[in-house]
Amino acid sequence: MKSTPALIILLALLGTYDTYAEAYRWTDDKGNTVFGDKPPKNKTATAVPIDNKQNTGTRFADPVQVKDFERKATQSRDRRSIPPTRIDPYCRRYISELNKVEIFLEHTDTEQDRQKARDLRKLIDKECGNEVLDLKFDDGRCTHYRKELSKTEIFLEHSPNEPDEHKVRDLKKQIARECR
Repeated sequence: MKSTPALIILLALLGTYDTYAEAYRWTDDKGNTVFGDKPPKNKTATAVPIDNKQNTGTRFADPVQVKDFERKATQSRDRRSIPPTRIDPYCRRYISELNKVEIFLEHTDTEQDRQKARDLRKLIDKECGNEVLDLKFDDGRCTHYRKELSKTEIFLEHSPNEPDEHKVRDLKKQIARECR
């Protein structure tokens, strides 16, 4: 136990030394210049010092980065602590369906879809009240949209295709319309 403080001091001192790498240069039998980390035993080699200016140790955050991290963490905590909007599940489903239909109408404008959007708006007004259309949510449906968006974006990076590009744009619109 008496050697523990000495061992700690020794380790601390050893940890402060920079690591030096050394390379050797020599000429082989064919006249080619060769570099290596160990000199050959039967040849004359010249040591080539390597100036290791890069810091290879652990990097610590500076105070500005720490404050920025703490600010972002606090904002994230504050965002999560917002009480969820209470709304009947069927009203939430109607809103989601209406948003999907309206996004779909941007691509293919059909009378059937316009009628469906009108019917959904009437149903929402009658059963839920029109004010629910302005609400933003942070619920399982929004979580699902975000997960689906992430998966589709990852897939799109590896194999780009037009249907997935449309899906990404539509999911972003859906999230912007419904989610906090």
